[in-house]
Amino acid sequence: MDFEKKIITAIEKTGIKNAKDLLEIPPHREMGDFALPCFKLAKEQKKKPFKIAEKIMKKIILPKEFEKTEVKGPYLNFFIKDEIYTKNTIEEILEKKEKYGLKKPEGKPIIVEYCQANPMKSFHIGHVRNICLGESIAKLLEANKTKVIRINYAGDVGPHVSKTIYAYQNIVKEKEPTEIIAKGKWIGELYATGAKEVKENPELEEKMREMVVELEKGNPKLKKDWIKLRQISLDYFDYIYKELNIKFDKIILESQVEKEGIAIAKKLEKEGIAIKDEGALLIDLTKYNLDKFLILKSDGAALYSSKDLGLAKMKKQELKAEKTYNVVGSEQKFYFQQLIKTIDLLNQKKKEYCETVHVSYELVRLEGGKMASREGKVITFSELLEKIHEKTYNETKKRHENWSQEKIENNSKELALTALKFGMLCQDKNKSIIFNWEKATTLEGETGPFVQYALARANSILKKAGKKIKITNFKPEHKKEKELISLIANYKNKVNEANTTLSPHKIAYYLIELAAEFNSFYHEVPVLKTNENTQARRLALVEAITQVLKNGLTLLNITPIEEM
Repeated sequence: MDFEKKIITAIEKTGIKNAKDLLEIPPHREMGDFALPCFKLAKEQKKKPFKIAEKIMKKIILPKEFEKTEVKGPYLNFFIKDEIYTKNTIEEILEKKEKYGLKKPEGKPIIVEYCQANPMKSFHIGHVRNICLGESIAKLLEANKTKVIRINYAGDVGPHVSKTIYAYQNIVKEKEPTEIIAKGKWIGELYATGAKEVKENPELEEKMREMVVELEKGNPKLKKDWIKLRQISLDYFDYIYKELNIKFDKIILESQVEKEGIAIAKKLEKEGIAIKDEGALLIDLTKYNLDKFLILKSDGAALYSSKDLGLAKMKKQELKAEKTYNVVGSEQKFYFQQLIKTIDLLNQKKKEYCETVHVSYELVRLEGGKMASREGKVITFSELLEKIHEKTYNETKKRHENWSQEKIENNSKELALTALKFGMLCQDKNKSIIFNWEKATTLEGETGPFVQYALARANSILKKAGKKIKITNFKPEHKKEKELISLIANYKNKVNEANTTLSPHKIAYYLIELAAEFNSFYHEVPVLKTNENTQARRLALVEAITQVLKNGLTLLNITPIEEM
């Protein structure tokens, strides 16, 4: 039932135009189900807002589903009848199930580019925040009518590659491991060793540059080792993506767009858009307060910028995308301002490049350095997950001694992934994260396991109840029921709000609030030990809550856990 449409029609019958643009949904239901702020109307009519609110209240004929109106200062609040509101909310959730809060994708696709872990380096804790953010943003966009293409763009050429290959050929004598996690660690150590060697012997910098050039020319030995090490890296990354339940539509490597990027830079020089400066090519953006944007080195080698231009063209021409959201750390903010302005200027002539949006986020580090890396400097994904899983496994085993080994392993692994993903998403992306792996696994407070525990508790009630009973009266009797109904009804608005601002943390906050309210309800309100009709209504409410918790966790790319 479209309550909003009904109340808009009633408001407009009082003589108010464009009520849809004015109507709001209050943050708490005690303030009304809908609210009409009268500030704009006051300005137009040159009257005090509360006087206009009172005038509308006297004139309006409420739809039969509404119980009352109420003037609160400059607001006119509208209240739906509790029984109708409850019935409509619960029935909609139980009918739509996993589709509740989602809209069918339509229109041209957009790209979400995220992860960007470079082959031949470690997959570290910073990549974890990026990949969790990117996947959740993609899911939020899909929830709001957008077709999404998931892209992972990774650097498989450049100085870091030279350092890894150099260490492989000249320093590290350890044989390639056979186990996938060990292979990922081995690759990371190769890079760390090569980087350390170059830092201690600066004369090797020239050697690294020469190796880049030789690789571009197709040096057989370098190319053979490059292909081998890159594939080991990519296989390890694929293992991580499966662990995190992420599937990219396309993985693009820098080597695939490098030649196109160089060609674009030279074309822009011919067209007079790019100019030469000491042999290098640049685009002068000084009049936009964006300095000079270097797009090609003096030796003709590609830069990040030239490859990014090639990538933007590929996204538009091959993938037919209108827009790309690039999830990249805030330290690249100025670079993306330059790139976006350049693409905007180039598209004025002919729209050949995909419109680019920089989705910025802040860094992540472990609290107090409590967990030292085996590589010494970076905390890898595998190390972090292993440490978290060790804790969730021990706690799960302690709580459920009667469970099978397989069940303990699977349940604790999902709980570890929940702790990790939720920990990366529960804070505003524009704020740095100080990740405490011990706090992230607790069943209390603002954590993923806390939300999962509420879900498991709700599932336990439903399991004990057995068969469903027909509801004859939807009118809630207890304050806690009303609060929960308002919360689950507001889920769709939270999804829309999170999508509009590309902010998964808004869903995380919502889930924490819903889990906390449900836990309070669980302790204060009997569900099974009450009369048949009340039991039927409260069981339906609990079922609706489990569905909303599942849907919200899914938007964060977290697998709901049925039992804990």
